[in-house]
Amino acid sequence: MEAPELGPGLVERLEQLATCPLCGGPFEDPVLLACEHSFCRACLARRWGPPPPPGAQETPPGCPSCGHPCPRRSLRSNVRLAVEVRISRSLCEKLAAPGARTGRRRGGRIPTMGCLDPHEEDVRKTWIRLEAPGPKCPNSEDDLPEDYPVVKNMLHRLTADLTLDPRTAHRRLLVSSDGRSVRLAPPGTPAPPDSPSRFDQLPAVLGAQSFGAGRHCWEVETAEPASCGNSSGEDEGDAESCYALGAAGESVRRKGRVGLCPAGAVWAVEGRGGRLWALTTPEPTPLGGAGPPPRRIRVDLDWERGRVAFYDGRSLDLLYAFQAPGPLGERVFPLLCTRDPRAPLRIVPAEG
Repeated sequence: MEAPELGPGLVERLEQLATCPLCGGPFEDPVLLACEHSFCRACLARRWGPPPPPGAQETPPGCPSCGHPCPRRSLRSNVRLAVEVRISRSLCEKLAAPGARTGRRRGGRIPTMGCLDPHEEDVRKTWIRLEAPGPKCPNSEDDLPEDYPVVKNMLHRLTADLTLDPRTAHRRLLVSSDGRSVRLAPPGTPAPPDSPSRFDQLPAVLGAQSFGAGRHCWEVETAEPASCGNSSGEDEGDAESCYALGAAGESVRRKGRVGLCPAGAVWAVEGRGGRLWALTTPEPTPLGGAGPPPRRIRVDLDWERGRVAFYDGRSLDLLYAFQAPGPLGERVFPLLCTRDPRAPLRIVPAEG
């Protein structure tokens, strides 16, 4: 994975990685559980309560994030995380310096992701014009402390190694042999048989892995901006939607029209007409400035906090965050949608 450029979003991301899920503050004397989740030692002791008397049998307490049984004797001091917390504090002080600028861009017509009905007809919705803020300027790398390279471990610590589940893919989508990329099949490609788990209208595919607790993130690489352009010469607002990506709950509809919004158990952003939109209701929200969408988009899932956030994969600037009132309440899958043969999507492999 390419080294991230430095931007204001890096501050927020570092603070998230250095935050204890139980107390919401910076880790203090972090401990590592057998399931690889970490907590402040004191926070975990309060959650689990006092240990049983010597000689008494105890059912291993569960991890507060995933519920995995973790015997008390398996706790280990997370020295690496303690060092990362110290470094993150130093970096945050450097990167939080003022100087970010904002601007305005011209309005754009906001689309919603179309779907393919059984007769392969595109179902489209209406458009509306809105204004959106411009991008913020990244900070200079010259201001970083010498131990900045250590932050790479923090940025990738929660990255999940994901593949796609071809059993869920729309019949006109092709999933690569390694299970990491998907594209629209060219005309004449034999279609697989339908099944209850397969999308029949939305050109989408779910991840083979799902999450019912904890914090997880993954990166999706999109097509070159020129690949998604409108070659017909029409106004860019009339161009078809190239892709949508994000996360979907286990309850997302597989048959018929799918509501690409939190009410439909979908938290996603959409690339269309050379721009990026958050699929919110009642209308999509325009994101970023007048430039093209980022080539890499990072999806961050915080299940307990009910948050699905999207970041520029290089600058780590926050693009948009969906916030639920509480835990998401169901297992959540990565979601990729594409309806243009020139716009494949690829899950970036996690680094070791």
